[in-house]
Amino acid sequence: MSFDLIVRGGRALIEGVGLTECDIAISKGRIAALLQRGEGAAAEVIDARSLHVLPGVIDAHVHFRLGSPDDWRSESRAAAQGGVTTVLSYIQDARSYLQVGAEERARGEAESVVDFGLHFILMNELHLGEIAAYVDRLGVSSFKYFTNFKGQEGAYMGVAGTDAGFFYDLARTVASVEGAMLAVHTENIEIVWRLAAELKAAGADGLRAWERSRPDLVETHDMFTAFLFAERTGCPIYIPHVSSASAVDLYRQHTSRGGRSVIETCAHYLTLTADSELGSIAKVNPPVRYERDMQSLWAAVSGGTIAVVGSDHNSRKRERKEGSIWTASAGFPGVSTLLPLLLDEGVHKRGLPLERVVEVLCSNPARVFGLHPRKGVIAVGADADLVLVDLEDERVVDSSRFDSHADFSPYDGRKLRGWPAITIVRGRVVMREGQITDGSEGHGRYLFRPASGPAASRIAAGSASTPGAVARADA
Repeated sequence: MSFDLIVRGGRALIEGVGLTECDIAISKGRIAALLQRGEGAAAEVIDARSLHVLPGVIDAHVHFRLGSPDDWRSESRAAAQGGVTTVLSYIQDARSYLQVGAEERARGEAESVVDFGLHFILMNELHLGEIAAYVDRLGVSSFKYFTNFKGQEGAYMGVAGTDAGFFYDLARTVASVEGAMLAVHTENIEIVWRLAAELKAAGADGLRAWERSRPDLVETHDMFTAFLFAERTGCPIYIPHVSSASAVDLYRQHTSRGGRSVIETCAHYLTLTADSELGSIAKVNPPVRYERDMQSLWAAVSGGTIAVVGSDHNSRKRERKEGSIWTASAGFPGVSTLLPLLLDEGVHKRGLPLERVVEVLCSNPARVFGLHPRKGVIAVGADADLVLVDLEDERVVDSSRFDSHADFSPYDGRKLRGWPAITIVRGRVVMREGQITDGSEGHGRYLFRPASGPAASRIAAGSASTPGAVARADA
């Protein structure tokens, strides 16, 4: 039998099996067969000897178009350079997402190198009334609420302020819509306002001051509320960017009561602390914390408590990060370094099994966000999304080598071991040795996801033999 493409000679990480000596045959954008060495013929053959073949990374936490209107073009290229084949981007707008979502999809389909889906940030009564339509008509089943955007706090990002009553109604409504799940950014801003005023008055500055203005209490206070609402309403809850040991402990208490919420952390909480000399460059919300928190998060990743690791990527320019910690912008790019950081800090330095890295970056995000079994695994019938990794490739991070609109990385100058050599999206090589291949722009397809969370898991479990039943590239 002849195929479109064969990835030959690599060691592939097959779910439930582990590292396997096999060749991967691809036809029409899907994995057509797992072959014995040397079997089959193809129009194109990639020599993967000395490389590990992993499922393409799914970065479930990016913010495209916060840094630039051209983010779908530049940041999807940066994603592919990091071995990311699918992104899920948080979109925020006070208008109806029936209009905004369609506009965003059109931009992505015209410009993105990688496949993509959307999360919608919900902030007003209009959004509350349209949740079922977002699921049914747009295939967006994961939504986000910021507990910290009260009053005018989120006005600079175009996010309207709400209150706990709206949050409760939102949880009840999401619980009533089949397939819907609510992600909650948990920070109690009323506490932050008081602590920040005290610290500013005392002349405090820097990363430690930022962390002291948003201590773990701020994160866990509203996380407790989110878990309480989940338990009382049945709303599936996803907590992104968990940053502290106390948040992990609180989550374990929730699951001990039968809670089924899911938590995510980000690569920067696993690799940076408030003791860093980066200053405002590393400003982010929630803030990076301390060694104790970092060690707790790594243990939770290793032990399975944390299900997903994302980047929280945005493409802001360095100039917006300069100055006082109180005036610098929060956030930084991370989609290009997500996989290398997990390989270097996790696999090489901490002995984290490669299988676990694939779970938190590939298969778990696919399951949580309604993309499994078409995404996140190497299996016959799945999309041929692959990243060929050289685990021994050691490089110094140089943000100028990434195609991001951002002109810096908090990891610039840091040596990392383990980098992607080739990125394949639905059977097409879109990145080779750091360069985006000609014609890849616009290759990315929109992913229609009518179920996230527990609903997605149920559907995927019932359709394991028919990849693509949950997520589809909607025509």
